Amino acid sequence: MRNLILFILVFLSGATAASAQSWDQMNDEQKLMKAKEFRADNQKYLKNTLGMTQTQLDDIDNVNVCYLSTLDRINRYAKDDAAKDKLADVLAEARSAQLDAIMGVEKRDKYMAYVKEKIGKGNK
Repeated sequence: MRNLILFILVFLSGATAASAQSWDQMNDEQKLMKAKEFRADNQKYLKNTLGMTQTQLDDIDNVNVCYLSTLDRINRYAKDDAAKDKLADVLAEARSAQLDAIMGVEKRDKYMAYVKEKIGKGNK
């Protein structure tokens, strides 16, 4: 289950840049390895640069797992795209509030900038 979640996290973040292949051209094993690599880099940044504790890292993982599983349910059960968008927006706001509580606003902003830069470098 954790491997599937890692796979989904990377897929959603668009962090496929480290390889010459496009995401669609990779097999599941290659995607899983990229997901693990992306997660390991992010965990290292959160711990070493932002000073997150293991408890905070675990809480961040739990927030992300809940976020992704709820997005999946919204996709399956919402009646139309407008309802899906509305529910996803509310969910994203709730996730942001949870991450702010865990990390603090300043550290979350730094982390978001780090991920954005990392994804941007990978897409070039």
